Amino acid sequence: MYRGDQLPNNKFELRGVNMRIDSVGVKVPSRKVTNADILQLLEEHSNGVSPILLKTYQRMVRGLFTMAGSEIRYARDEKKNEKACHFIIGAMKEALEKADLTAGDIDLLIYCGVGKGFLEPANAYFYAQHMHMTCSCFDIVDACMSWIRALEISYEFFKSGRYKHVMILNGEFNIHHGYPDNFKIEHLRQIEYTFPTYTIGEAATATIVSPSDQEWKFAYKSVPALADLCTIPLDGYENFVEPSKRLGKNGINNFVSYGKDLFDAANKYLAPLVKQLVSDWNEPDIYFPHAASDAAYLTASKVHLLPAEKMFAKVFPAFGNIVSASIPMGMYMAQNEGLLKRGHKVVFCPASAGMVYAAVRFVF
Repeated sequence: MYRGDQLPNNKFELRGVNMRIDSVGVKVPSRKVTNADILQLLEEHSNGVSPILLKTYQRMVRGLFTMAGSEIRYARDEKKNEKACHFIIGAMKEALEKADLTAGDIDLLIYCGVGKGFLEPANAYFYAQHMHMTCSCFDIVDACMSWIRALEISYEFFKSGRYKHVMILNGEFNIHHGYPDNFKIEHLRQIEYTFPTYTIGEAATATIVSPSDQEWKFAYKSVPALADLCTIPLDGYENFVEPSKRLGKNGINNFVSYGKDLFDAANKYLAPLVKQLVSDWNEPDIYFPHAASDAAYLTASKVHLLPAEKMFAKVFPAFGNIVSASIPMGMYMAQNEGLLKRGHKVVFCPASAGMVYAAVRFVF
């Protein structure tokens, strides 16, 4: 494992007893939400706004959808009584079935991501309870990087011989962190820090990992100076941090994200980080980014001479920004399409609020 200024050997020479991904289960709610639906919701929740302001804002959002590559996202259908727990449990069951394991085989359950029902206790305990598990449980919180952090923790546990099978679980059901408040148009400037709300989708994933001879390498770059670029503030947050003009722009528990600034920073920091692990861009078989915009990653690929055809950028157009579920969803899709197979050399290259960037390489 590598971090800080340590530069690992950038050849794919993998040996030792480490970790493999056994299976990924995915469940998505049924309500399909198109870009046109979002534009209609903006109109419905902006009563009293001048027609000129409304149409101008909608035109700007429509243009940003095109630039980002946004098309569809999915959300829970309240008319069908869909709840986040239904999809989370469903993803767990699918992952267990695909790995040919039972709930009793899981030694550790890690719940990760932004979507959650409780600040206390760890959400993992509730899903272990539902599945009649008696394993160790805890949560990981690091925004869109949470799934990667959980993978690294599992990797270190396996190297110590502590666990045999770990399930990493997320339930990214976050539409309520901005709906309906962020859909009320007040002025054009709010699009600067509100547009990413309109690309959020919902999904649950469960990933099972086990010890193997496949070594992984992790590298990170944290930039705390950019911590206020992407936030969901809790009630009373003002007592925990120094004032910032960027915080709380959309109110308590609502999503604020300066999308352009986020991608500008990612373009600066992410490619050099990946180069620490991969000297030959063409050597990996497939790259998985965090799906906050397929167009941004494909554009960055061209700038940094990455092979764009190896960048799996199909998650965002099909499911929107599903936060920490993005990369496991990408793996799930790529496997189903025959683009990810055992023996493939894989690189994860996500960016996350924090800000933090990661490069992870392994053989699938």
